[in-house]
Amino acid sequence: MAQPVRKQIKEAHPDAGVESIYTLLVDGGSLLRQSFKDNRVNTNGIHYGGVFQFLLQLRMIMQKKDFDYVYVFFDAHDSGILRYEIYPPYKANRDKDYAEHSNLSDYMKEYNAYLERMQNHIYKKKEKPVKELTPAEKIVKENFDRERDLLCKYFNELYIRWMIDEKTEGDDLISYYVHHKLPNEKVVIMSADEDLTQLISESVCVYNNIKKKFYSHENFIRLKGYPYQNVVLKKVFCGDKSDNIGNIDGVSETRLAELMPEILTRPVAINEVRERAKEKVEERISQKKKPLKWQENIVNGVSRTAYPGDFYEINEKIISLEHPLLTPEAEEELKEMMHNVQDPEGRSFENLYSYMIEDGIDELSDSDRFAFFFEPYKSLTDKEVKRYKKEISK
Repeated sequence: MAQPVRKQIKEAHPDAGVESIYTLLVDGGSLLRQSFKDNRVNTNGIHYGGVFQFLLQLRMIMQKKDFDYVYVFFDAHDSGILRYEIYPPYKANRDKDYAEHSNLSDYMKEYNAYLERMQNHIYKKKEKPVKELTPAEKIVKENFDRERDLLCKYFNELYIRWMIDEKTEGDDLISYYVHHKLPNEKVVIMSADEDLTQLISESVCVYNNIKKKFYSHENFIRLKGYPYQNVVLKKVFCGDKSDNIGNIDGVSETRLAELMPEILTRPVAINEVRERAKEKVEERISQKKKPLKWQENIVNGVSRTAYPGDFYEINEKIISLEHPLLTPEAEEELKEMMHNVQDPEGRSFENLYSYMIEDGIDELSDSDRFAFFFEPYKSLTDKEVKRYKKEISK
């Protein structure tokens, strides 16, 4: 029999005695790209390794924890355009061309193009030769959308909520969810993208499925060597080559820690670092020494990348997920999806099995193997059906 919660404890801790719910948020794009390492093809020569491996990885984490809700968020082709409108070089190294679909005025588009030409001229940037795709990269490029769409069809049968927005990135959808979760909700984010570790809190952890590690508020500093609260700060100063985000000229993580050792032990604000750099510059001047250029660059916000405004303001806005960048439509759709019951009408494992046979997922064509593979998913579907019945009984 459950023990009652004392009145004094209830008043001091309103959540005392409230049962926790557990939610899994999956970075779908990240996981699907990793899943393409599986090169399975069916008897017709059609690749399906991405689908199989994605479901397998999901199965493995669902065996670790009995989740109440599972959400998968994908990027669309133009996801990221909201960051491009703030910072035009965003993901330009990935052959992204947001300009065509951007809401920026013609003047701003021309201004951004001018900034890029100026930067290329000043720093004598050479145009990189077009890199030929590897066989593995070709498989991803040719099959990604098709296998993603198959997964979304299967998710409907498994009560796994999923979302793709044309302009909103999956990271922002995950961030919005985290900032609007229920008070008694514990969240696991599944992603190999360590940018999402900035969302860690006492009730949110990140599972890196490549490293097979959980990062939490308790172990992050031990595993990474600095507090999770400084994930954004480090990236603001040091940039991110994978997203083509500029850094302060001459600043690396090593130099940043050399200037501000506290970064490794406690949360640090951007202005603290700038003030420390200013002190060091003034100290050298008082000693009649030439200031170190990289420290002056920190004070003045100087980058080798062209910025259409204040470096720190822009970098913090595009890096920090404290205020996620969503379209109004994406926000409305996500609000509607969160915690709402799902109608079981028309959903079944029988449908799922038929779809997989039809789609040539040979690995799961045997009914016994299929039943064993999807056994961990059964608990989730049972919970969703139970919630629905409870809701309509009201």
